[in-house]
Amino acid sequence: MFSGRVEELLSLDKILFQTKNGNPQHFAIVGDRGIGKSSLLFYLDSVAKGSIESLSAGTFRFLTVNVEFEPATDYSEIVRKVGKALQRGAASVQTTKAVATAVWDFLKRWEVAGVKYTTAQASSKSEMLEDLADALIRSSEALTGTFDGILILIDEADKPDSTAHLGEFAKLLTERLSKAGCNNVGLGLAGLPALLPKLRRSHESSLRVFEMLTLAPLLPDERIAVISKGLDAAEERNGYRVTIEPAAEQLISMLSEGYPHFIQQFAYCSFEADTDNTIDVGDVSRGAFGENGAFTQLGVKYFEGLYFDQISSTEYRRVLRAMAQHGDGWVKRSAIQEATGLKASTLNNALNALKKRDIIQGKPGRTGEYRLPSNTFAVWIRGFTSDDADQPPLATD
Repeated sequence: MFSGRVEELLSLDKILFQTKNGNPQHFAIVGDRGIGKSSLLFYLDSVAKGSIESLSAGTFRFLTVNVEFEPATDYSEIVRKVGKALQRGAASVQTTKAVATAVWDFLKRWEVAGVKYTTAQASSKSEMLEDLADALIRSSEALTGTFDGILILIDEADKPDSTAHLGEFAKLLTERLSKAGCNNVGLGLAGLPALLPKLRRSHESSLRVFEMLTLAPLLPDERIAVISKGLDAAEERNGYRVTIEPAAEQLISMLSEGYPHFIQQFAYCSFEADTDNTIDVGDVSRGAFGENGAFTQLGVKYFEGLYFDQISSTEYRRVLRAMAQHGDGWVKRSAIQEATGLKASTLNNALNALKKRDIIQGKPGRTGEYRLPSNTFAVWIRGFTSDDADQPPLATD
């Protein structure tokens, strides 16, 4: 699963080791959809709890606190979600009654002062943070000698708007823990690249809190290694060998663009399409474009939500279809306007909305140039949508 991610795994081992030894390191995993952010968090959660041994630092035992955000999550919900997840984590371990008591006290104060907290005034925000910090400090003290510390893992951290002030939350919480001498609580975030500007807008120095782990697509030889290891695992499980032709490997590598989840999907569908235990280019093509094939599966998992659920305007979809003709290459605003025929004001609204929702990307340091996040998304748009489609398309062979 983690071919090409050894450096990242070792970095996470180091973060756990430092936090265990009183030098808490906080981190942010950033990358595009399908790049493997949630998988890394799942791995880290397993290592931190001691379910599996780390690559380089032995076995850990942290109390892990897992949180996932939604677009509507605001500041009060950030605090509430972390507090409730801490409560669940404490309740799952019978030896931490003192921890559970500390968290229950925090939640009880929350409920009593709930009306005041929901006003989101500065004094209320400060009190909320103080209460959560106190619960973490008391929990950490109760865990001493039994656990290495507490690890807070927040997935989908990019989803809330910058007005939720996640950056401010992270900056002030870590500072208060440090000032109280609570040095074995770590904070980790995972999200799309939009997470970083949201953190910066929330608190301009919040990025200094985190060690950044930016996930790039796998290199071509790493993609081939994923396919090879998958076939090795299949042979061990099934008792016979399925081989793959070099041209088929290269096609899977090209179609996937190095996104780990895409590699797995294209490779799996190619494996399923094969009938003679030798995967060739034809098998890859049938597996990719056939009924319920890889593009259909990736559409359901990654693309339909962007194209249909997050966009209610046919004009906005027209922009995406025009951009898809260029793959994931940069497209000038003038070219998009010429292809769509939209009014300047409508096009501006569409581009701004699509950027804000992380559906398209603007060119750094340049205005008026945009691209789709991946060529796979572009291929899906070209092959599985049409000008008058208002609903997700039915798969066709």
